[in-house]
Amino acid sequence: MRYLNPLRTHVSVITLISLVGVALGVMVLVVVMSVMAGFESMVKERVLGESPHITMLRTDVWNLPEEDGEVLSAESQWRALKDEVEELPSVVSAYPLVRDFVIVDMYGRVVPVLMRGIDTEDPATMEGLKELEVAGDVGIGMSYVADQGAASSTSEVAVISSIFAEENQLRVGDVLEVVSNRNIKQLKPLLDRKGTPTVYEANRESFEQVLQHAPGVWTAEGEREKMLYNEVLAVRNFLESLMVGNIRAGERRALEALVESTMTEEFDEDYNYYAQGSLQEFLDGIAAMKALDAAALDREEELQLNELALPKAVLIQGIYRADRFAPGSPLLVPLHLAQELAGVGTTGAVNGVALRLKDPYQAAEVMIDEVLEMEAPGWTPVTWMEQYEQQFALISMQKLMMTLALSFIVLIAVFSIGAVMFTVTIQKKREIGVMKALGATPQQVTNVFALQGVIVGLLGALIGSLLSLLVLHNLEGIQDAFRAFGFDPFSRSFYGMDALPYEIHYGEMAVIGVSAFVLCSLAAYLPAWKAARADAARSLRNL
Repeated sequence: MRYLNPLRTHVSVITLISLVGVALGVMVLVVVMSVMAGFESMVKERVLGESPHITMLRTDVWNLPEEDGEVLSAESQWRALKDEVEELPSVVSAYPLVRDFVIVDMYGRVVPVLMRGIDTEDPATMEGLKELEVAGDVGIGMSYVADQGAASSTSEVAVISSIFAEENQLRVGDVLEVVSNRNIKQLKPLLDRKGTPTVYEANRESFEQVLQHAPGVWTAEGEREKMLYNEVLAVRNFLESLMVGNIRAGERRALEALVESTMTEEFDEDYNYYAQGSLQEFLDGIAAMKALDAAALDREEELQLNELALPKAVLIQGIYRADRFAPGSPLLVPLHLAQELAGVGTTGAVNGVALRLKDPYQAAEVMIDEVLEMEAPGWTPVTWMEQYEQQFALISMQKLMMTLALSFIVLIAVFSIGAVMFTVTIQKKREIGVMKALGATPQQVTNVFALQGVIVGLLGALIGSLLSLLVLHNLEGIQDAFRAFGFDPFSRSFYGMDALPYEIHYGEMAVIGVSAFVLCSLAAYLPAWKAARADAARSLRNL
């Protein structure tokens, strides 16, 4: 114990500094680990508050089968899936998901924005959105009536995020002009084919060959007509190859009618059989294609061109709270408008069906045990862990790197203890020689000096752990003290929180404390072991 007394020699002062170094290293490690854990939990909580826990993505094209003589629309299919998944024991609610990028014009400023459709008929969705309301009215039903200025010119409404509103100085009552990204993609083929010759004019020789060849191979047989299947296939392949190109809508309808006229339900191994007059119907179809006027077709498509090019004016009816760690969709619109902007308004289709679970951290198990057990061809489930895997992997990597970097504080203290012990054993050669001359065993001599490292490690780990708890429980006050001096490394406006979040894991704290204690004990043991094996006579002669 007398070697630990900081008033005796400069070596003991260094020992005290080593103890402080161990305590500070443990404290910093525990504080940083707790803050990183709290930060990760906060991000997960905010992400889970806005994002679906499982998303059933539509990965196949929409087929429209018949059931009881009625065609099942895309909307009826996803609503049936929504009702089915809501019956699963682990699912709290489900809602349709329509997301797409749109171009937003804000009084001359144009930016790309992620748009999301909201099912205004779903009470759970609207209640959750209402809880995040910051300004205006986030209930984006179509019953809203505008009564101020430019707002009265539009019946479509939207809700924007607080981050989007702040970045672009927007407020309730402003009007946005929204252009669909898909509309822009559809404009180019319309513009490219404007002024081009008709399909017939571009393939006149091929059509004339068909007109000359068809009467010779499409022959009459009794009360019906027949044509070799190979001849039918060649004509049909020619017509379908023309439909692959960028052609006008009127020409596409004419080609589809021609292909349809080659179809029949009567055939054998060699021939297709048709009703009387089918050949003339086919020839009349080609004649109709020949009579198509390019200018008239272009005028017809100009109406579609204008409709695609015109932006949708939407009124900002409300603003909902968002943060930078889980920003969500900047623009929320009613489901019907989102479907129209996404190019699926005529079919009522959606991108997917989103599920919210009782326990989002069991999403992987629920997907395997419940969702995949359903028969849902064309739908692919994805959990929130898979969607945000890269983001949370980055947080985990940052946590690991911070731990490794700050561990060097403890290691420096451990090396200091080792250096101090080497110095002590050299200065205490005579005392060691006297102890051994009086009969002390090497183990006893080792224990005398090794206990110094044990005590420093134990006290450093305990003091560091207690200091970390003190700092964590007063973290907000410490931040306020820094702000009082004009230093604010964790701005409220950027992080969206008054104080750093933290989450104390006592298991991690115990691992850090025990590791520091073990390292300090090992650092002291090596010089103590070496001193215990010194020759007593040489030590007494101070050689």
